[in-house]
Amino acid sequence: MTSPIFSIQYYLAAIGTNSIATGIHSVLFPWLVIGVLGASASQLGLAQMAILLPNTIFLLFGGVISDRVHRGTWLSLLYMLYIIPLSMLWWFYEFNTLTFQLLLLSGVMFGFLNAFVQPARESLLVFTPSQVMHQSVAKSIVVKFIAQGVGFGFAGLLGYIDLPVLLGTQIFMFGLSSFLISRAHRFNENLSKKNIASKPSWKDIKNALTLFVDNQSFLHLLFLVFATGLLPFGVYLVGLPVLVQQVYDGGAMLLAGLQVLFTCGIISANVAVARRVNDFVNPGKLMVISFFWRGTLFSFAALSPPFWILFSVIFLWGFSTGLSIVVGRTILHNNISVSYRARALSIYQISLVGGTPLGAWLCGVLIHSLGINIAFVLISSITVILAIAVSLFSPLWELKTTDSYNKE
Repeated sequence: MTSPIFSIQYYLAAIGTNSIATGIHSVLFPWLVIGVLGASASQLGLAQMAILLPNTIFLLFGGVISDRVHRGTWLSLLYMLYIIPLSMLWWFYEFNTLTFQLLLLSGVMFGFLNAFVQPARESLLVFTPSQVMHQSVAKSIVVKFIAQGVGFGFAGLLGYIDLPVLLGTQIFMFGLSSFLISRAHRFNENLSKKNIASKPSWKDIKNALTLFVDNQSFLHLLFLVFATGLLPFGVYLVGLPVLVQQVYDGGAMLLAGLQVLFTCGIISANVAVARRVNDFVNPGKLMVISFFWRGTLFSFAALSPPFWILFSVIFLWGFSTGLSIVVGRTILHNNISVSYRARALSIYQISLVGGTPLGAWLCGVLIHSLGINIAFVLISSITVILAIAVSLFSPLWELKTTDSYNKE
C-alpha cells in the first residue's frame, strides 16, 4: 500500500515554529485590548469571540477539505496567509491608527484561518501507528506548548521590545512554518490525483456527525468538551488577563508569566503521557476527573491568593488541561476510522471552540456585572456540578480504548 511521504521531525518542527507565533499572539492580542486600548472586560470577551466564532463556524468545513486535499501543500498555503492580519496590525499600530474595530477585524481573519489549519494539522498524525498514537499525540502537544511558552516569553517583553518587532517575529515564524510543513508532508502526484476530489458535500458532514450521534459515549464527550470551552477556557481567555490587571495590578510580563506556568503544567502532563508504554484503559474517566479538577481550582483563584499560591493553581490548572487535551484526542484517534478522522477531529474541536466564544463573552459579562471574585466562584461551582453529574449518569465514565487505525 502506497503512503504519502511523511516526516514526524519536520512535522514537530512546524508545530514548534507555528506555536511560537501563536504564543506571541495569545499575549499580545488581549493586552492590546485591555492594556493599550483600555477596553473593558466585556469588550475583551467580544474581542476573543472575534477570533473564536469564525473558527467555530468554518471548522467542520475545514476538516472535510483536509480529508480531500494534500495536507502539506494546503497547510503551507494557510500558514503564509497568517501574514495578512499580522501585517494589518503592524501597519495600523505603526501609523497610530489602531482601533478596537480593527483589532476585531484582525481577530476574525485569524479565526477564519484557524478553522482550516487545525483539522489539517491534527489529521496528519494519522500517518503514525495507532499503537504509539498516544505518544505521538503527547509529543506534538509537548512541542506545541513548549514553543508557545517561548512565544509567551517574547510577548512578555513588550515594553522592552517594540510591538512591530514582535509582529515581525510572528510573520517570520509563520513563513518558516509554511516551509517546514511542506517538507513534513511532501507532495506526491499519484496520491494527490486520487485524494483531491470535489467540493465537500453536506453528506460528508452528515456522515461525520453520525459517528457521534450513534455513540452516546462520544456524544457526551462532545458535551463535556463544549462545557470545557464554555467554563474553564472562558476564564482563561478573559478572566486571567483581567485578574492580572485589576487584582494584581500587573502588566504584559505578569500575564505572560502566568501563561508560561499554565503551559508548563500542560507540558508536564503530556511528558508523563508520552512516557507511558501502554495506551489509556479508561480514558473517559480521565476526561471527567480532569474537568472536575479544573473546576475546583477556579475557587482558589477567586480568593485573590498570594503569588506563590496563584502560581501553583495556574500550574495545576495547566496540568489538568494538558491531560484532557491528550486524552480527548487519543480517544478519537483510536476509535474513529482513518477515512473520517479529520472530520471527527473537526467536530471535536467545534465542540470546544463552540463553547469558548460564549464562555469568553459570558465571563466578561459576569466579571463586569458581579466582580471577578464572584464570577470565578460561580463558574467554578457550575463546573464541579457538571463533572459530578457526568460521572454518575454518563456512559462516558465507562468508555474504553479500542484500536481503529486500520479501519476504513
